Amino acid sequence: MVLTNVYGVALTARAALPHLVDSTGHLVLMGSVAGRVKIDGSLYSATKWAVTGMAQAIRAELHRTGVRVTVVQPGKVVTPFFEGDPPPDCLETEDVVGAVRYAISQPPNVDVNEVVLRPIDQHR
Repeated sequence: MVLTNVYGVALTARAALPHLVDSTGHLVLMGSVAGRVKIDGSLYSATKWAVTGMAQAIRAELHRTGVRVTVVQPGKVVTPFFEGDPPPDCLETEDVVGAVRYAISQPPNVDVNEVVLRPIDQHR
C-alpha cells in the first residue's frame, strides 16, 4: 500500500514535473477523505494523508511556474473494493470525475488546491 499510494505517486509526480513546468500543466493527485480523518490502525489513511502533504510540498516547489496542483479527496466510491453490492451511501465514479473536471476547468489564474467530496450520508 505504501509503495503504491506514496512511492508510486512520488515517482509519477517526479517524472511529470519537468513536462508540467514546460507546459504550465496541472497535476491532479488522488487522495481520500480517509486521509483527512482519524481511522484507528489504518495504514491506508496514513498513505492518503501523505498524498495531501505531497501535493502541498509540490505546490510550494512549483511556486511561480504557472503549474497548478490539485488533490481530490473523495469519500466512499463504488469500486471493486466492496465485495458484492456496494453500500448505498457511495459516490459514483462520475461524481469524482466531475470534481476533477471542475478543478482543471478553472481559468489559469485559479488553483483549486483541494476538493473534498463525500456522499451526503457519509458522516466522516
